[in-house]
Amino acid sequence: MLNIQNLIDRKNALRYMGVKGEPSEEILKIAEEREQELCSVMTPRYLYKVFEIDDDNRVLAGDDVMRHLDGCNKYILLAATIGAAVDNLIRKYQATDVTSALVTDAEASAATEMLCDFATEEIAKNVGGTLISRFSPGYGDYPLEKQKDLLLALDAGRKIGLFAGDSYMLSPTKSVTAVIGIGKGEKCDDGSTHGKCRDCEFFDKCSVRRED
Repeated sequence: MLNIQNLIDRKNALRYMGVKGEPSEEILKIAEEREQELCSVMTPRYLYKVFEIDDDNRVLAGDDVMRHLDGCNKYILLAATIGAAVDNLIRKYQATDVTSALVTDAEASAATEMLCDFATEEIAKNVGGTLISRFSPGYGDYPLEKQKDLLLALDAGRKIGLFAGDSYMLSPTKSVTAVIGIGKGEKCDDGSTHGKCRDCEFFDKCSVRRED
């Protein structure tokens, strides 16, 4: 069962803030305050659906996502969000306290990533095979406009209140859509069932990857 406190990842949030080395006492104090407030408004939700590789649902497009799924017999569509109230909280601080806005935004991004990790671990318990790393619209030549097709395939608007606007950006903003391949291989030596950043073909190009 998901515990909202488990989505708080201060180390990752500090990375999103651009903090290098030890953070100042002031930043740590603000981070702790904003973490508590963020937990009070987050409503984390996710949903997924499994498809055969040859299913014609118009979600997959471009060479990069197909290369990412090479060797997989099925794939998962995932949509996750921590809720619209988080956007409202960030906007409040953007108008009143720039530092708190920056910290809250970074913590919300880290929480969204943690939600996706949690969702992937839970999905791995329910499907056979090995899950590879997430691949989202906008990566490589996978068109961002496929957000709408992905959300439609999951009925995400009705089920978890997640939409894509005319510019294909997600609303609420602290949300993720992704494709996850299901392969036939064994689990990694550490017992994990989904890929880490180092498994991603964009590892050397990504400015926000985790050091794992």
